[in-house]
Amino acid sequence: MSKLPKLNENGRGWKLLQVVFMALGQAMCAGVAAFATRDIFAHLRLHDNLIPTQPLILIVFAGLGIAVLRYMERVTGERIGQDYVSELRLRLFKHLSRLPNHVMEERRRGAVTLRFVGDLSAIRNWISAGIARLISSSIVLPLATLAVFLINPALGAAASIPIFAGIALMIIVAPRLGKVHSHLRSRRGNLAIDMSERAPFAPELRLMGRMKIEQKSLLRRTQDMIAASVKRVKAKSFLRAIPDAISAIAAASVFYVAFQSNIRPAEVAGSLAAVGLMVQPMRDLAGVWDRYRSWLAARDKCLNLLEKSTLRIPRSPDVEFTCKPRSLRFKDVSFGILKNINAEAKKGKKIAILGPNGGGKSTLLKLAAGLDAPDLGKVRLGDRSPISLNSNVRKRMIGYVSMRTPILAGSLRRALTMGIAEMPCDTRIKIMAETFGLGEVLERLGGLDGKVAELGGNLSSGEIRRVMLTRAALSEAHLLLLDEPDDALDAEGPQLLLKLINSTDATTLLITHNKAIARSMDEIWFIENGQLVEQGLPDEVLSGSGPIAAFFTPRSAA
Repeated sequence: MSKLPKLNENGRGWKLLQVVFMALGQAMCAGVAAFATRDIFAHLRLHDNLIPTQPLILIVFAGLGIAVLRYMERVTGERIGQDYVSELRLRLFKHLSRLPNHVMEERRRGAVTLRFVGDLSAIRNWISAGIARLISSSIVLPLATLAVFLINPALGAAASIPIFAGIALMIIVAPRLGKVHSHLRSRRGNLAIDMSERAPFAPELRLMGRMKIEQKSLLRRTQDMIAASVKRVKAKSFLRAIPDAISAIAAASVFYVAFQSNIRPAEVAGSLAAVGLMVQPMRDLAGVWDRYRSWLAARDKCLNLLEKSTLRIPRSPDVEFTCKPRSLRFKDVSFGILKNINAEAKKGKKIAILGPNGGGKSTLLKLAAGLDAPDLGKVRLGDRSPISLNSNVRKRMIGYVSMRTPILAGSLRRALTMGIAEMPCDTRIKIMAETFGLGEVLERLGGLDGKVAELGGNLSSGEIRRVMLTRAALSEAHLLLLDEPDDALDAEGPQLLLKLINSTDATTLLITHNKAIARSMDEIWFIENGQLVEQGLPDEVLSGSGPIAAFFTPRSAA
């Protein structure tokens, strides 16, 4: 069963039916115009001064009808495409939110962004312009050809043979666009991904002396993309030139048969009018193939993402889960570098987690937050898996601070309160912000309505950490998971961090390299090479002879 939305759901099926009726209307108008043209030319042979009012009016209304119906077809097609892509966009975003954290970290950000921009644009183009015009062309072309047959069967055969031969040629040639399009897509995608990753860091790359290297790489990728783009344009232009050639051949064929069979000029004129009105549907049909190839590639990429396994979220009756400090237990947990972790942070206790870089400390906090699920063993917050908590309970229960905690572009108020279950009043927000040293930021940005750039771009690293501490304090969460929140803070940082920890009765896990902070906690866990190698009371382990004491012992130079 496809994970993509169904095209005929949520009212889109009715809109597609409207496109069918619009196409039938265009075909009828084309037929009316052809017969009216025939009648006008028949009247011209009479050599009288009477104006054929009725056929002229019919031609005018047929032309207006085709114009209006084609306009409505385009608009309806666009609505179908936008509605479909809107549903798919939300489905992709929801799916991303349920992916394990390690899966997201392994993906290039530019590639994920491309799914939401380039691929969705290709899918929209296929549905709004591809499918809608395929439906329209498939109806208009046969019925317009039927009108020519009704005017004169011989002329109908003369027109239809080159027209349907041309369509057959397009069907044969079109699949060759696949390789050309895939080649261009690959080149264009790589260039877009590289630029999305490098452009935000252009000033820093300049300081690193990398500009010539990056420009050379950019130029090479650009030249590859240009070459692929030219190949695609050649193939696409050839395909789209076929309808123009077909119409000329069909017209010549009509004239030839007319001369050979001594057919009345009026019937020839009506047939040529119908052939002329078929040119645009044939051009639309030629454009369908290119959009179809784009759709296939974009569809496969989106399906590949949607088929990534999400976190298995067990169903739990969250209404029975009272939000209060609870114990956090790891039982025989293995995941990534972590191997057979057994530990418990009793409710309300403050745990410092120490250890060398890459040992698995951050991975442990992600498991506690429910961002990842263990391969083996269980993680339990009280009697529940953190993953099983719904969003409302999770916001009240868990406060998680790490280097990946998002700051989205918007107001300072939004940055300070994002993810908080109950919005505090502005007075409380200001008091808490000033408590954690953001008074100057409030003044500089113009208060809580001041604008914060994407990822906190107009804040210093230390100010970003203070924003995170303020957010954690305002959340009043019952489980605080703090991943080195003091790593960019100034000398006041340890006091601010301890102020947060001591102001709450939340069960707390804190990753730190600060000995003074670790000493002030209730317990210390030491993780190295994915294993919990030591744990105990701060005074005992810091003054002992184990790994924790050795961790803070100055290493002599060789």
